[in-house]
Amino acid sequence: MRAELNDCWNKIGVRGDGSCGALEKYVHCRNCPVYGTAAAVLLDGNLPPGYRVECTEYFSQQKHVVQSDTHAVLVFRIGNEWLALPSSVCSEVIDMRPIHVLPHRQNDVVRGLASVRGELLVCVSIGNLLGVERQQVNKERLRDVYSRLIVIHGEGGRLVFPANEVHGILRFHTGDLREVPATVSRSTATYSTAVLSWEGKTIGCLDDQLLLYALNRSMA
Repeated sequence: MRAELNDCWNKIGVRGDGSCGALEKYVHCRNCPVYGTAAAVLLDGNLPPGYRVECTEYFSQQKHVVQSDTHAVLVFRIGNEWLALPSSVCSEVIDMRPIHVLPHRQNDVVRGLASVRGELLVCVSIGNLLGVERQQVNKERLRDVYSRLIVIHGEGGRLVFPANEVHGILRFHTGDLREVPATVSRSTATYSTAVLSWEGKTIGCLDDQLLLYALNRSMA
């Protein structure tokens, strides 16, 4: 049988009305020998009825595995294609602004220069690199959608590219990824590592290292 505890701390101690005369000496009940004695009695006493059964049922329950391999990508649209880049390479998303064409520069990928917070960044066309820039889009369906500029960074510095629409950050687990289907255009498939399903759409997850390498070569 469990010994009867003298839980005076709940009555006249710090958790009670504070009338215990020993508080003047010990300041707090945890410093009082009575509190320590009660703790020893509690630890040395018999287990309460049903304690073993309760613990056995708790630890025998099926474990719920929590997936920790979460990744984050920035989802955007170019033409009719929904694409994604790792959020780690995306610095910011800004409103559209004038793109200043570089004279004597004949390059479908390099569009010119854009001013971002007072810094001139090379503006590139990922759409032209992937061959999706000139796709026909349902303008009626997208009339309330606003184009944006996305700033990305890599070893070669910062670049900016236009997107017809930016959804924002999407988080997913590795198990959500699927192989790139054969129906994806050859150029897009070259730069895609996998695809994601999101709200009935198929998102191509771009290989950021390969993409940045190709963009930097286009500027050489």
